[in-house]
Amino acid sequence: MASEKNEVKAAESVATAVSEMQKLMAEKAFKMPGENNPIMAHKYGADPAVLEYKDTLYVYSTNDMQQLEFTKGKIDNGYNKITSLNVFSTKDMVNWTDCGEIKVAGKNDLKGPALWASNSWAPAVCWKNINGKDKFFIYFADSGNGIGVLEGDSPVGPFVDPIKAPLISRSTPTCAKINWLFDPAVIVDSDGKGYLYFGGGHNPETYEHPMNARCVALADDMVHIEGEPQVIDAPFLFEDSGINKIGDTWYYTYCTNWQDRKDSKDPNKMPVAVIGYMTSKNPLGPFEYKGYTLENPGKYFGPWGNNHHWIFSFRGKWYIAYHTQTLEKMVGCEKGGYRCVFINDFAVNADGSLPIQKVTKKGVEQLNPFGLGGIVPAATFAASRNVAVTTKQTLVSVKDGAYVCIKGVQFTGSEKAFEAEGAVAAGKSIKLLIDSFGGNGSEICEAKADKSGSVNGALNGVSGLHDLYIVLPEGVELLNWSIK
Repeated sequence: MASEKNEVKAAESVATAVSEMQKLMAEKAFKMPGENNPIMAHKYGADPAVLEYKDTLYVYSTNDMQQLEFTKGKIDNGYNKITSLNVFSTKDMVNWTDCGEIKVAGKNDLKGPALWASNSWAPAVCWKNINGKDKFFIYFADSGNGIGVLEGDSPVGPFVDPIKAPLISRSTPTCAKINWLFDPAVIVDSDGKGYLYFGGGHNPETYEHPMNARCVALADDMVHIEGEPQVIDAPFLFEDSGINKIGDTWYYTYCTNWQDRKDSKDPNKMPVAVIGYMTSKNPLGPFEYKGYTLENPGKYFGPWGNNHHWIFSFRGKWYIAYHTQTLEKMVGCEKGGYRCVFINDFAVNADGSLPIQKVTKKGVEQLNPFGLGGIVPAATFAASRNVAVTTKQTLVSVKDGAYVCIKGVQFTGSEKAFEAEGAVAAGKSIKLLIDSFGGNGSEICEAKADKSGSVNGALNGVSGLHDLYIVLPEGVELLNWSIK
C-alpha cells in the first residue's frame, strides 16, 4: 500500500510540475545516440543568438515552446504569444544546461521588464566591459514593429529595460518605411565599439533590392545609437541580419526572400530562403554582395521554413547556429512552424570566401571531456527521454525508466559515490549506466532514496571516457547531482 501511495504522489507531482506540452515533448522528442542536433530536444526554440563568456557558450532563442503551450500544436505557429527567451549553456558543445527563460515583453502580462513591448522575437546578444564591470545586452524584436534592448549583470540575468522604450522605432531616421523593424544582430569590435544591424521584408515590385536592411553604431553605453542608420543594399533580402568580423573583413549575412525569381535578371539572383553574405572593410559598409553560404534546412531535413542563423567562434573554431523544424512531426503536431536549434561547423575558405556549409543531425564534436567532482544542475545533458525541465530548472521524470545522457564523461577510477538532491520517494532508486541505455549498458551505481529523501549510492570502479546515463523512476524531481 505504501508503495502505491508513493506512486500516486509521484504522479500528482508530475501533473503539477509539468504541462501537457512539456510531457508530450518529454515522451516523443528524442535524439539518436550519434546525434548532437538539435542541441536540446525537450523544448522548442528558434532564431539562435550566441554569446561566449569566459569558458562558457550561451545560446538564446525565441521561445517557440511558449507558443506551443497556447496552440497545443493544432494551429500554425503565429509567434504572437511569445514574450520570453530560452537560454542554454555549454562548456563542451554537446552537453547543454537548460538555464531557463528570460522574461522580456511585459505590455500584456506585466511579467517582462519591457512594458512597452508585446513580443520578444529573434534575440541578439553581446557583452561589454563598461566602467570596469561586465555588462550583458539583449536586443530583441517587438514583432515587426521595433527593436528593444535589455541590460543585465550576468548572461542569464536578471535583465532590466534601461531606456523603457524602443531603441529602434519607425521614428528613427531612415527607418520609417522599412517593412519589418526586427531581427537585430549585434557585435562589439576589439576596440569596444558596438554596432547594430536590423530590418527585413520587401514589396513585390522591389524584391530584388528591398533596401530594408540597416546598420548603425551604438553609443558607449550600448543602449543608444550614434548617428543615422545606414542602408545596406542586400540583394533579395527577407530577414535575419547577421554580422561577423573575420580578420579585417566584415561579413553581413541575411536570409533571402521567397519571391519567385523566374523573371529576375539580377546577376545576384540566389535561391529562396538561403543565407546570403556580403563583405566590407568597414562595419557600416558599403557592403558588396558575394554569394550565399547556407542552404535552407528544409532541403536536408524538411519541412521548409524561414532560415535564421548566427555565425560564431568558440575556442578557436567557427560554428553556425540555425533552426530547423525536425521535432514538430516527431511529436505529432497537427500544424507547423515550431522550431529547434541546430549547430554545425562553419567553414571559411583561405581566400575569405564562404563555401556552402555542411549541415547534419550529427552536429559538432565534443571539445573536451565532461569532468566530474562538482555539483551538476540536473537540467544538464546531451540527450534525454521522458524527462521535462520545469520553470525552476529542475528535472522531472514523466515515466519509469526515464533518463538523461551526459556524453564523454571522464572517470578517473577514484570516484566513490553518487549523490542527488531533489524529491525522490523513499525506497526508489536512481541508476547509473555507462556506454548504453538498457541491456547493453553497464550499471555502475544504484542509489536509493532514504526516508528523508536523500539519494546516495556507491560507485563500482570505473575509469576512462564513457557516456553516462542517469536513469530515473517516474515522478522524480531532481535539482542537481554529483559524483565524487
